[in-house]
Amino acid sequence: MNIEELKKYIGTKIKEYRKIRNLTTVELGRLSNTSQTTISAIERGTRFGTFESMLNICEILDISLYDILPSDYTQKVNLNNSNEDRQAHLLLENLSTEEIQVLKNLVLNDFPLLKILNRLESQEKKHLTALFDSVLNNS
Repeated sequence: MNIEELKKYIGTKIKEYRKIRNLTTVELGRLSNTSQTTISAIERGTRFGTFESMLNICEILDISLYDILPSDYTQKVNLNNSNEDRQAHLLLENLSTEEIQVLKNLVLNDFPLLKILNRLESQEKKHLTALFDSVLNNS
């Protein structure tokens, strides 16, 4: 991948993550302390941001720099994935097409809710699961 292709790839990824978070380029610029003009240029693939601006953008989008890089750039990192990463990958490989679609919709549409649910204490998760079971069994 040449440098121009890399710019376009990174720009496309940033735009995708920005849209997932329902942010405009103006909002992302304001939140990341980066001009809207720079955000637009990055998304169009006509320029790279500074290292600091890219870190700020990724922080606002709740992603890492690795999330916007092509897999061939992160391959060495992926070899050192944690056990949790490997488990997640195995889980995803075993999901049906329908389950993957449901998971995709959850991540794309309800990511803030998922983050809140993930932060719940173990006992709180048990109570919430019992509530869901109750609702599902009574419908």
